[in-house]
Amino acid sequence: MDEVSSLTVRLLGGSPARHGEGEIALGPAQRQAVFATLALRAGQFVSRKEIIDAVWGERPPDSATGIVYTYVSALRRALEPAGEPLVASRAGYRLDLPKQQVDVHVFEAELERARAHRLAGSHERELASLRSALGQWRGSALDGIPGPFAETQRARLNELRMSALERQAEVALHLGGYHELVGELAVLVERHPLREGLHRMLITALFRSGRKAEALAAFDRARETIIEQSGLEPGPELLALRQRVLDDDPALHHQDRPERHRRAHVLPERPSAFVGREFELRRVHRQLAALLDEGRGGTLWLDGEAGSGKSAFLAEALAAARSRTRWVEADELTSAVPLSLIADCLGGEALDDLGKTVTELCEDGPRVLVFEDLHWADEESLLAWQRLHRFTAHLPLLLIGSARPLPLRRTLEVLRTQLDGDVVSLPPFDGPAVAALAEETLARDPGEDFLGFAAGYSAGNVGYLCELFAEFADGREPATTPHSRIAAVVEDHLAALSVPCKRTLNSAALLGSSFTVADLTGVTGREPRALIGAVEEALAARVLETEGERLRFRVPLEREVFAANTPPAIRAVLHQEIAATMAGSGAPADRVAEQLLQVGDELTARWIPQWLLDNVRSLPAGPAVELLHLLSHQRNLTEEQHRSLAGELAALLLPETGATPSWSARPWCAPLHTLARVRNRTAPRTS
Repeated sequence: MDEVSSLTVRLLGGSPARHGEGEIALGPAQRQAVFATLALRAGQFVSRKEIIDAVWGERPPDSATGIVYTYVSALRRALEPAGEPLVASRAGYRLDLPKQQVDVHVFEAELERARAHRLAGSHERELASLRSALGQWRGSALDGIPGPFAETQRARLNELRMSALERQAEVALHLGGYHELVGELAVLVERHPLREGLHRMLITALFRSGRKAEALAAFDRARETIIEQSGLEPGPELLALRQRVLDDDPALHHQDRPERHRRAHVLPERPSAFVGREFELRRVHRQLAALLDEGRGGTLWLDGEAGSGKSAFLAEALAAARSRTRWVEADELTSAVPLSLIADCLGGEALDDLGKTVTELCEDGPRVLVFEDLHWADEESLLAWQRLHRFTAHLPLLLIGSARPLPLRRTLEVLRTQLDGDVVSLPPFDGPAVAALAEETLARDPGEDFLGFAAGYSAGNVGYLCELFAEFADGREPATTPHSRIAAVVEDHLAALSVPCKRTLNSAALLGSSFTVADLTGVTGREPRALIGAVEEALAARVLETEGERLRFRVPLEREVFAANTPPAIRAVLHQEIAATMAGSGAPADRVAEQLLQVGDELTARWIPQWLLDNVRSLPAGPAVELLHLLSHQRNLTEEQHRSLAGELAALLLPETGATPSWSARPWCAPLHTLARVRNRTAPRTS
């Protein structure tokens, strides 16, 4: 073990394994993926199945078990200079290494210390822990390491790093280090131009450094960049900051004595454009009127999927009570420290006597406490929130909590179902609301076709609609292939899904507009009982919904994003395999055709031409013409197949009646008209 103590693991940049001052060569990328999986769970046994899932996902090679054995043997040899840290047993494999020798674990432990120092009111120690945490980074997380597990961890660690960077700057501003921060923040906003928190802190640091003109110029650059890259105006907090700088707001100047805890966020600015939600607004306004006019407390629970506009809704609904509202948001970092959310909202004294603190708060008049994103809250904060709910029976206190359906939390579900307050759900936007939102946010009329496309493609999700409108404002044509920006928004909204659920949905997205569990079993190669957990999670998250005995993606955009996670070349092969399985099992021809149409120009399977000739009369005219057109370009056709396919295409494009179908005028049909006319004259279709 003394030799093992000299082994260090670096997954946040640099060589993954080091012994003393030297690097240890771990070999190919997939072997490094096995090592990273073990290192991220240092001290624990990891089963072979878990390693296979981490490296290959749902489609491992047949020889995966043998490959893992080979990789582990090679890793044990490579690590021999550091002793024998890699242990094998029937339970799997374990990297027998203290967590303090793995940079990821050190990073996370320092973040937890920073949170504890924040709650204790020690900003200097919090800043030191944040700097120690960020000091573990020497490059990119899990750089070059493949596999679904590494991808998930990379996204998680990068977001934690950004949160830590923003918090570090925030604490340094509190402590008066604004002169030194300006250069650092300038670099960060250049690298992360859409992080409005970084822009706000840069403007504040410039203002506190006596550089008011530069602060205003930084705002102008921020606004221009955000509009250019997102197509949307900055958020209300950043817009309000410019006026505070112009007004020389005293509260914007540095305070010599920083607060013990993070100040509860003030209510965000009222949205400049707000449409719909009239029924839901009336319910909140009734609660607010009872509080302000009669001093009668109450509790309100706000349900809504990611992107449903919960924050904007509350800002609009509570506009009349801004001065009496405290607002806090939970996040993944807050879940690490007990009672952190309560301390953030009510101060450290609430940890000692919650009843006394909230009673004293309400002595000055009615109060509104907003707790957003309770799905991330720590368990102790949720229990304390339940106690606050009881206080509303005799205090002038309106308690509001909001949450997404994911991540699934038993405590949260029990809390919600046992609540004797008002539960308000934000449904997706319907057609009129979509049109109203477009009218408020777009400078030109998008037309009925675009509005219909946007409403259907987004299923009325407000966040997705805003991104689609931003793309329209940028001059992009509507397309079912999601651009990178909107795909990133979707992935952020669905980040709470488990890795097994995401892998299952990646496969399900290839099955077409709807599918059965049997279809999903075929494409994943897993037994139905092994899919139950993932399907139930997707249904609970409202990613999937039932349609009789079939399943389908509720939001077409989300299906497209999941489908795009499979590389195009692999996707083409899989769609043809799925189509072959469906055809062999006697599935309807239109469902087989739906799979084939997803392949595009890569229809290379030899069975397809004959299947199409046998089934073309069973297909609707549009899909039949598209498939005939796609196959006409393939080089592996026999002369007889080519003539037969051309004849079918000619008869469909120009039937004997002489009437040209409306869909035959599509641009991709144009090159075929000459062939079609010739074929129709020389080989007319017989009945």
